[in-house]
Amino acid sequence: MRNSIATILLRGLRNRCPRCGRGSWRAGYLTVAAACPVCGEPLGHIRADDGPAYFTVLLVAHLTVPAELLAEQRWHPPLVPFLAVAITLAGLLVWQLLPRVKGAMVGLMWWLDLRGDERRGDE
Repeated sequence: MRNSIATILLRGLRNRCPRCGRGSWRAGYLTVAAACPVCGEPLGHIRADDGPAYFTVLLVAHLTVPAELLAEQRWHPPLVPFLAVAITLAGLLVWQLLPRVKGAMVGLMWWLDLRGDERRGDE
């Protein structure tokens, strides 16, 4: 029986293999492993390209901008320390979320049987 898409996405968010859920899809910070070390599922052919970065920036912006606007309206902090804290927190969020979002995208692409080099039928 094939796993649900929710299961596959959660495995990716936890940096786990989309097939078995025990091994890791990663060989480095963002490098896709050639195969799962536990079940041997080939994963190295999956190319997520810029998708994870796009969705990570989208997510971080939707989390940080409202909080920054609220902080600015309520407390009117000095600009330089405020920007230093805001940029640092956004950077930390990107650092933590990017591999998880990439894992979810690798899992989704695995579930859909995509490689990342697909071409349109008329090319």
